[in-house]
Amino acid sequence: MPAPRRPLIALPSAHYMAFAPLDCWARVLVRGGAFISPRYWPRLAWCLFTSALATAVTLPERVLLAPILAVSRRRAVGHAPGAVFVLGYYRSGTTHLHYLLSCDPRFVTPRWYQALAPAGFVLSWQLLRWVMTPFVSSKRPQDDVAIGPEWPAEDDFAVNNWTGACTMPGRMLLPRSWARFAPFNDVAGAPEHDRRLFAATLAGFARKLAMVSRGRALLFKTPAHTARVGELARLFGPGAKFVHLSRDAGDVLRSNVSMHARYTPYFLQDHPGDAVIRERIIAEYDATERAFLRDAAGLPLGALSRVRYQDLIADPMGQIRRVYAELGLELSPRAAERMGAYLRSVSDYRVAGEKSRERTPTDGTPARLAWMREAFGHDRPAAARVDPPAAAGTARIGGAWAGALAACVAAVLCAGLWLALAAATRDRSDILIWPVGVAVGIAALRAAGVGSWRLGLFAALLVLLTYLGVAFPATYLSCNDYWKRYGYPWSDVWDSTRDGVLATNNVFWAVLGIGTAYRFASRRHVRPPGM
Repeated sequence: MPAPRRPLIALPSAHYMAFAPLDCWARVLVRGGAFISPRYWPRLAWCLFTSALATAVTLPERVLLAPILAVSRRRAVGHAPGAVFVLGYYRSGTTHLHYLLSCDPRFVTPRWYQALAPAGFVLSWQLLRWVMTPFVSSKRPQDDVAIGPEWPAEDDFAVNNWTGACTMPGRMLLPRSWARFAPFNDVAGAPEHDRRLFAATLAGFARKLAMVSRGRALLFKTPAHTARVGELARLFGPGAKFVHLSRDAGDVLRSNVSMHARYTPYFLQDHPGDAVIRERIIAEYDATERAFLRDAAGLPLGALSRVRYQDLIADPMGQIRRVYAELGLELSPRAAERMGAYLRSVSDYRVAGEKSRERTPTDGTPARLAWMREAFGHDRPAAARVDPPAAAGTARIGGAWAGALAACVAAVLCAGLWLALAAATRDRSDILIWPVGVAVGIAALRAAGVGSWRLGLFAALLVLLTYLGVAFPATYLSCNDYWKRYGYPWSDVWDSTRDGVLATNNVFWAVLGIGTAYRFASRRHVRPPGM
């Protein structure tokens, strides 16, 4: 597949660093050391705008927790319930395994709102959730896997969005600066400053997650951790356990090249071409798995379990039971039931790469990666297929009509409150269109049970009509005394209404409100795994 065509102007797009604080952006851009073409400036400007919002919202938490984290940053994490790390190179199926394990209530795992805003998720989430919703996709760009603010996330995003101490900027932001961030992959061989920065950042995030864990074990998943097993064992002590997932190297390589092409809308530099990406992946993949084998040899008995992707797909619950037994964990009936429910919910899913496999020839396995076939047991046949047990039928509640009705009720109530506030404060308060969008979208989604693009469009249109319907009476109520005193005609109220609705700042709030309503009401994946 050829490299994507260069855009004349790179339009803004929701970016994984959209809620990283501005100081993190500065650190990443300086380390990247690359000129950003003017065609990418709109995209960068949009990211910095949302970053500025997140910086302001999370600043109190950063100030309050900074002394605590600074005192403990040089010590091992020491979380008594322990930590489990899902390992495996990118596109090896680690997200599927992560989602499965996150169904177990014994674990607490990072959620997307925590990973995208690691500096302020403990105290600031109730504000950030409304800011984030219009910008966070419901599907990952590389494979259409469901995500959302409450869904399990990779902790490497948290490390990236706090200090940039990971490989992600070279992978998903500045692809022509790949080599500048590559040392964070295997931190054992990185410069001392990089190793300490990574360790301090991950330890700080883990401690914050432990604050909200309620005594549960931590569950982390990051493909780059595959090369960091030794550092993770040092940071988390004897309570650290690891699950390594491997997949056919040819499939992994092909999927990674495709994934990088789908990241193009998020780049701030031109895509370097598939040939360059392919050689990078081969070198990093080879080094990563060799680093894993190097560090795994030093782990104590019961700290590591290894799984093949084909076995996990064929008999997921059988593999999970084996993993738990090898790690000395107990699989509770509640956890098994939740895992079964998740497996049934994704039984028809096919990843983006598999959907086009009939049309796209595979790359095969390069000679440099051929050693993995025997090392990870891919020369043996897959386990026999075992389907998850069927669940008892449940009646569907709600539906599109219920969602639409709830949205209408929410819009009417919001309009009444808006007019009352305008009369009381003598201010039209156009910014209220945003919370109106939140209320209408959430009402539609909760009543319907599951969203759809049609319900999302209905909610968005309803919010727009609410705004236009409220604008005139709110304008009159906000200036009622003035017009009574000076006897201005009704045409002046219309003119003032029109000017207010078309003002740039009010158009911005309207877009946020309408977009928020759509994103809530159109969300199909409502309940994360295990919830």
